[in-house]
Amino acid sequence: MEKTFELVVDKKFIVVMVLVCLALGGSFAFIYLDLKRDFEALKDEYKTLIDLIESEYYGKVANLTAVQIYNSTKYSVVLISCTLADGSQVQGSGFVYNATEYGGYIVTNNHVVENATTINVVFFNGTTVQAGLVRRDVYSDLAVIKVDTLPEQSTPLRIGDSTMLMVGEPVYAIGNPFGLRGSMTAGIVSQLGRVIRLGDLGVPEPWGRYSIVDLIQFDAAVNPGNSGGPLLNGIGEVVGVTFAIETAGNISAFVGIGYAVPSVMLKRVVPALIENGTYVHPYMGVGYDGDYIGGMYLLNITENGPADKAGLKENDIIIEVRDEVNCLPVTCADDLLIYLERYESPGDIIKLRVKRGDMILGDLIELTLGEREA
Repeated sequence: MEKTFELVVDKKFIVVMVLVCLALGGSFAFIYLDLKRDFEALKDEYKTLIDLIESEYYGKVANLTAVQIYNSTKYSVVLISCTLADGSQVQGSGFVYNATEYGGYIVTNNHVVENATTINVVFFNGTTVQAGLVRRDVYSDLAVIKVDTLPEQSTPLRIGDSTMLMVGEPVYAIGNPFGLRGSMTAGIVSQLGRVIRLGDLGVPEPWGRYSIVDLIQFDAAVNPGNSGGPLLNGIGEVVGVTFAIETAGNISAFVGIGYAVPSVMLKRVVPALIENGTYVHPYMGVGYDGDYIGGMYLLNITENGPADKAGLKENDIIIEVRDEVNCLPVTCADDLLIYLERYESPGDIIKLRVKRGDMILGDLIELTLGEREA
């Protein structure tokens, strides 16, 4: 007799499995929708943050007028009058950098207070006090002086980020040209990253063989007496310290080009001068061709200097520099000089990509930066 087999289906099991699948599907759908919602919210928050940053900067640049910028900063800009050993007078400008329980620190140029026997500071409201020299740095042309009394309205100016500047951006200079206290001029950023050899500014050896770098070029009118005053961006932040003007022939007045030490340098040098009494600049120990395009072309290597110890040779071309955070192509010597002043200090190790002859060396050269002579 032939047997027949019946397929027995457990309906309860199927129902349970269906319910489990539905539950899992619903959970996955819920998780997906929840993650998608979180992702969209994150994108919205990111966009809001970017919009906020842009509105805080660019919106205020558009909204703040020169009148508002002047009125919010004028009490913090000072006239500095120095008496030299021979009895002659030198005048310049400065601004309140920091306030303390016992007065405040004022930033100016090194060349304003260099060789001064007495330093007097005149505030916008006419208050005149004597200042003492804290310290100065030849290589950045920055100096710090200290006063024991600050007028109530003379509060520290906000320090901005010069690395965020763009060519064409409006800037404002406040200072004391020809002793005319509290003068303001307006212009734009003409170019960034300028480099000027200190020797060309009359600085003697050994300092004169080095360059002051990362300078802001601008066209706001400045004249003798403006030196040491703040260069302000469109929201009244200090992005530079006015220090030099181009001249033509025997003309010592403004001819359309001014320079300012960038705030990225100020933020490194000034705190060190106040806290340590000195700021030490990085040193490679090389001579280079400042006009060469295609890298930093090494003309000579200082014996037993950092470059010599690292194995660099004459006629090498540095085409890239790296540290643990940054990597920068070097298209000319100025690129590397600016990089060192912005990011590096003596004792730091940098890695260099070098072209030797017609070949690019396979291994990076590690160089430990030394200290530039004081």
